[in-house]
Amino acid sequence: MRKLIYPFVVLSVLAFAACEPKPEPQPNPQPTPDTTVVPPVDDGYRHTTMVVTDSLFANPERGLHKAFECHSANPTALTGSLANGYYGLGYSLVHFDFYMEDYRETLIADEYLNVVRQSLQALRDGGCKAVLRFAYTNSENQTPHEAQKELVLQHIAQIKPILQEYVDIIYTMEAGLIGVWGEWYYTTYFKPNDFESRREVLDALLDALPEERMLCVRTPRFKQKCYGWTLADTLTRAEAYSGTTKARLAAHDDAIMADATDLGTFTTTELREYWEAESKYIIYGGESCPSGSGSTVASCERTLDQFMKMHISYLNKDYYRPTHNRWKKEGCQDQIYRSLGYRFEGRDVATTKEPKAGEDLYVKLSLVNTGFATPKNPRDIEMLLINTADASEVYRVVPDSDPRFWWTDEMTYVEATFTPQHAGTYKLYLNMPDPKPNLHTNPRYSIRLANENCWDENTGYNYLTTVVVE
Repeated sequence: MRKLIYPFVVLSVLAFAACEPKPEPQPNPQPTPDTTVVPPVDDGYRHTTMVVTDSLFANPERGLHKAFECHSANPTALTGSLANGYYGLGYSLVHFDFYMEDYRETLIADEYLNVVRQSLQALRDGGCKAVLRFAYTNSENQTPHEAQKELVLQHIAQIKPILQEYVDIIYTMEAGLIGVWGEWYYTTYFKPNDFESRREVLDALLDALPEERMLCVRTPRFKQKCYGWTLADTLTRAEAYSGTTKARLAAHDDAIMADATDLGTFTTTELREYWEAESKYIIYGGESCPSGSGSTVASCERTLDQFMKMHISYLNKDYYRPTHNRWKKEGCQDQIYRSLGYRFEGRDVATTKEPKAGEDLYVKLSLVNTGFATPKNPRDIEMLLINTADASEVYRVVPDSDPRFWWTDEMTYVEATFTPQHAGTYKLYLNMPDPKPNLHTNPRYSIRLANENCWDENTGYNYLTTVVVE
């Protein structure tokens, strides 16, 4: 397991066999949602109240993740059946650690690059996405801790075609490559304050990774120091998702709730404030770990507060187990698991009360995001009106709304106007598919609403209501 370690902290490292997945989790307990609904009003529209579900289910690009390590000494790829099994257990994310111990002085062999390709293809087959990281060792005692900078840059060039080919199933990439576990701390060739060399690595990774994907760095200090930014340069809504370096550099924290500073992740109050503000528009995720000092900061109260402020989207379920057990014992584990990333709950559907064929049919969906964050990658959205007697009669409308701005605990309204040409009974759906053409019609990559009697697992559509057109 990876940890950012500072001189005053001593952590134990768990050893795992190369290329073997970590143990399967136990079934997750089910949280109890806020079932508050928008009360029907006599406003001239027909209202359908949607019932919120308390079930826990996989949704793309959010939630708990499985972890899969692959070492160059025994490179075995993830299989599609294993990825499918992960999805069946409720995971939409797999964290890949590709350790390249054998390539600290040479180019990466084609055999190993093919294992990377095969593993990413398995995710496509299984319905999951990747949190991707490359590093050279997971042991402080195995030196050098990485390749020299010039070779690192060559390795990035070798990896680039793979990142371009499989961008559809890459949720995000963690910078990696420097230091033990790729966490940028215990290093051989990269000095602590050599931010110029570290920036070269980041620039190369940002160039290799398609512009629509974010690159996570281990601490806010690295983002600031490599580019000369301060709290005053925090992302704004106008710059968010613009494809700039600032908008694409995201965050992974591998010492979540370990102590008051997350083991040095936040060495000042200002750095914490910076990540809190940035994470409204960038990905933030990671894993918990032991504090090494008997810290008790991982209480439910403090964890929920930090997760909400940091807009956390993904979290390792397998590590650190005692932290997860504490959340379970204190009664907040359910809420944490359900709230990672986004969770959209439909509340009310308003439609024209007596719609007529050939005339406008107005639709207004009211929903609430009860998750810690919003989706961070591009996401399509459409409403569909389908004739129940003739499924070929389909009306599609693309609402003027972006799920990346559906903020937590704020009512969001998604509106559309249809003009059905024939009398009949129609079903109304919300569809939020992946924008990539090869994933667009795969229901495992569509966002599911947290409502009863809503999800169609065959199409990825969310049923909203039935409308009779006269």
